[in-house]
Amino acid sequence: MTGTGKAKGKSKRKGKARSSALLAGLVAGIRFAAKSLEPSLMPRSAIDQGLIMGGSFLTGFVAGSTAGRAAAYVPLPGSSTAIRAVGVAATAGRSAQLLEEDEEGNIPIQDEREAWREAGTEIVSALALSGVGSKKQPPIMNTATLAAVAASTAVEAKVAIDRRPDDPDAKYLATAAGVAVGLNAALGGLAAGIGFGSRAVGRKASRHTSVRFLVTGVTAAAILGVLGLAIRTALGSVFGAIAAGNRSTEISYATPPDATSVSGGQYSIAPYETLGLQGRRLVSEFTRTSDIETVMGEAPRAESVRVYVGLGTADDEDERIEIAIQEMRRTGGFDRSLIIAASPAGTGYVNYIAAEAAELMARGDVATVAVQYGELPSMLSITKVQDAARVYAKLVTRLREEIDSAGRDAKLAAYGESLGSISGQMGVAAASTSLDDLVVDYALWVGTPQGSELFRALTGAGVPVFDQFEQVLAYRESGEPDPPVFFLNHDNDPVTKFNPKIAFEKPAWIDESQTGRNMQPYQRWMPGISFWQTLIDTKNAATVIPGEFFSTGHDYRADLAEFVRAAYRFEDVSSEQMVHIEERLRSSEVIRADRIAEGRVEPQTA
Repeated sequence: MTGTGKAKGKSKRKGKARSSALLAGLVAGIRFAAKSLEPSLMPRSAIDQGLIMGGSFLTGFVAGSTAGRAAAYVPLPGSSTAIRAVGVAATAGRSAQLLEEDEEGNIPIQDEREAWREAGTEIVSALALSGVGSKKQPPIMNTATLAAVAASTAVEAKVAIDRRPDDPDAKYLATAAGVAVGLNAALGGLAAGIGFGSRAVGRKASRHTSVRFLVTGVTAAAILGVLGLAIRTALGSVFGAIAAGNRSTEISYATPPDATSVSGGQYSIAPYETLGLQGRRLVSEFTRTSDIETVMGEAPRAESVRVYVGLGTADDEDERIEIAIQEMRRTGGFDRSLIIAASPAGTGYVNYIAAEAAELMARGDVATVAVQYGELPSMLSITKVQDAARVYAKLVTRLREEIDSAGRDAKLAAYGESLGSISGQMGVAAASTSLDDLVVDYALWVGTPQGSELFRALTGAGVPVFDQFEQVLAYRESGEPDPPVFFLNHDNDPVTKFNPKIAFEKPAWIDESQTGRNMQPYQRWMPGISFWQTLIDTKNAATVIPGEFFSTGHDYRADLAEFVRAAYRFEDVSSEQMVHIEERLRSSEVIRADRIAEGRVEPQTA
């Protein structure tokens, strides 16, 4: 054979290998996309399902196409016909297992090894189908392969839908499929464009294969670098707009409060305009003595204190901490029996419900203090956790020093929710000498994300994690004293469960899916797919309706009052008063939502 003939033969083999790998990837991707219809922690819209399907398809495509390329170059035992027969048999067996589970209503197997075997079966099935159309194979084998995989995929999708409580209709499925196809088409087009452009430059650069390969790689890297820079610039603009929005002024919160017991008010050294959107809301919504008397049915003990220091209050975090301490002195915060150091969420948000509940239960004899560390939503503030923990550690350290040096009887309590929970725990750990000697007397941490060393240490030492207040009552009835700190994590809160390792490692919490409150009994772990499901679940974890409190996902409003009462030892609050407090919290939220809905003050133009 001439050199030209050899080159053509080699090129033909490469083309067949690419085609086979592409088909294997498509089959595996479709199979993974069908599995992604299975239930997870939270309900999801058709568009969200499409995003999950798109990510799952991409995962399966990469796995299948990689296996297809490897199969083209790695000698495999036996003939390709035998491999295809194994794939068809595995697919048929999987279909039979699914139909039996669906008919009998069995809970799917949760074993991690079984999940990996199933994923491997899907890759084998994809490899089996990738040879369809080959002239070397009997037509009946090609037909059987196509029919087996198509039927099994239909069964997979049907069983996945049957396991869901929401019963998706045809419109839902069509929308989800359209989103998935569009997403992957866009990604595929982008990848194809980068590949075509870099190869074109490589061909023009040199006829030598090695040089052409090097130029192609460098060009592809350069294109990706420019694209990454463009994305980074665009995200920077978006993040900047979000941050600017969190500094804007709202119509309902444009005027500083008239009280001296809050920051931003009269005589405050933290000017109102520097507190940011979240800070202005917090200090404006403090519970007045007249409201305490109305709700609690008795005279208030003091005027509640709310101290908030925004990013704009000072340029340096140490200076912001000292301003917070000075504000606590000015407002009489250190004279209160309870001081709550709140660790804000990413935007600077402190839960108004928790603050108002504590003020009512304390009859005003409480001070809440927070120092802002960021302006972006929590999901965009992951990189700020260390900064937030450092700021919080400084705050609780200074509060403890002030309390101890003056010989006051005030109790120091911690509060944090979501990102504020994990940063608060990290800050308390940094400011404490040991687990038995925490810098705070009490703590309530709500919806703690993965990654807190203090959470692991305390729960490992026996501190319980509660899903609802009924569990606290059962804990007390068992004869156990209240724990030193209270952890409140809903069983079905994806914020507390999401970890990137879920892509390849089965988490322990899925084993509890048959007993966890509000969890779907048919949820199971699937390599790759569960990552996309839980990621989208995290986005959907807290969809709230003002005034309608639910105890599910990342919505803790229905639980907060009772947990504030327990965690901060408000033992003198009666059951009747709790009813009035719950009513007040709901009505306050509706009023607050109406105020926020009035919009923002338009910036004046020159």
